Parts: sequence; structure tokens; C-alpha cells
Amino acid sequence: MRMPTIDPSLVTVLKKLKLGHIVDTLAERLVLADKQSMSMQELMLLVLSDEVTRRESTSTVRRANAAGLDAGMQIERWDKTTKVTYDKRVFAELMSLRFIESHQHIIVLGPVGVGKTFLASALGHIACRHRYQVLFIRADEMLRKLR
Repeated sequence: MRMPTIDPSLVTVLKKLKLGHIVDTLAERLVLADKQSMSMQELMLLVLSDEVTRRESTSTVRRANAAGLDAGMQIERWDKTTKVTYDKRVFAELMSLRFIESHQHIIVLGPVGVGKTFLASALGHIACRHRYQVLFIRADEMLRKLR
């Protein structure tokens, strides 16, 4: 099936409404809607849901960059074969972010090379996904700035 052509006036209106990114996937979504015999309402829900997802993703990336988080230190990239021992219940509790909601602080301590920086950064990324503002700074840098 040939990709449908998007009317330039539709593109103009979408851009005026600050929905210009919808154009990037609209042709594919129209083909899908045709193949699956979607109603207009189902198509609109799909297209607008794509835009919500795109905006949330962009917003999360923007917050993570502003926080100074390393993009490579996300929990999805955790190497489960690493020979580090930890309390899985504490780990799950930290990942829930309840400590933030209850206005508590955490300190991650341990010897060199056990994943403290990775854990802190991964928690920062999770917090960014939940729309929290984050500032990631290593202790040595923080002490230098405070001095």
C-alpha cells in the first residue's frame, strides 16, 4: 500500500496548534487505521496518544540532561551478572521513590566500584520519568562547590 499524502494545509494547522510532530508518523497511522478499519475516534486517540508519549519522553530527556545525569546509567542497563550483593527489598523500596514522596533523603555509601554512582543516577532517571526535578552531583564536586 502506498503512503498517503498529507495535505499541506493540515500540516500548517497542526504546526499552529504546536502539534507539528504528529506529521512525522501521521501517514503510517493513516495506513494502520485503514488496515484495521479504525473509527475516526480510534485514529484520533492513537495519533494523540503518540504525541503524548513523544512529549513525555522529550520532557524526561530534558529533565535528565538538566540534572546532569549520565544517559548510560539507567536501571534498564543494570548488568544483572555483576558480582555486587545488595538487599533487594531496599533496592525495590528506593525504586518506588516513596522516599521522595515522604520528603526523606537517602545516602548511598559503600566501597569503590560497587555501583553507588550508577544507582544514584538510575534513581535520578526514574525520578525524571515521574516528573521530579533532579540534580545529580558527585560528593567531591559538591564539596568543591560548597567550599
